[in-house]
Amino acid sequence: MADTGHMDAAVVSDADRGRHRRSHHFGLIPGFVYILALFIFGQLFFSDPRATLFDYGGYRLAWVEVLLVTAAIMAMAEQIKVATPGVNNTTEVLFMGAIAIIQVVLFALAAAKVQALAMFDNTEFLLLTIINMAQTAVAYQINAATLMRTISSGA
Repeated sequence: MADTGHMDAAVVSDADRGRHRRSHHFGLIPGFVYILALFIFGQLFFSDPRATLFDYGGYRLAWVEVLLVTAAIMAMAEQIKVATPGVNNTTEVLFMGAIAIIQVVLFALAAAKVQALAMFDNTEFLLLTIINMAQTAVAYQINAATLMRTISSGA
């Protein structure tokens, strides 16, 4: 029979934990800033965002489909960014929330027919906003869970 009395005896120091080498300033920029820039680029350069952009072997992709898939991938990457155990990523999550709030305000003002913001009054931007709000809520929960595990382990 194995001795299980020393299961929790492992000691983990800061030197044992992996470190991410990234620029602190670029790490704080939410991914949806880039998605917002892509959306604005698409609105300015594509007259019909649902027109076929690529046709490869019978598979047709429109600009809006490429943008939404990119937004979904970015949402998953943002969640991974805040899932590092032992790292307080609250600032990143708050910046993600700020971008989501900016998107909600842009959509609301555009829906209220503010002429200067008319490019944000469409289904595509509404879907991007919903994706961003959902990923921000999930990122907040992931960050809170990793922080609670860190606090409870005494690290």
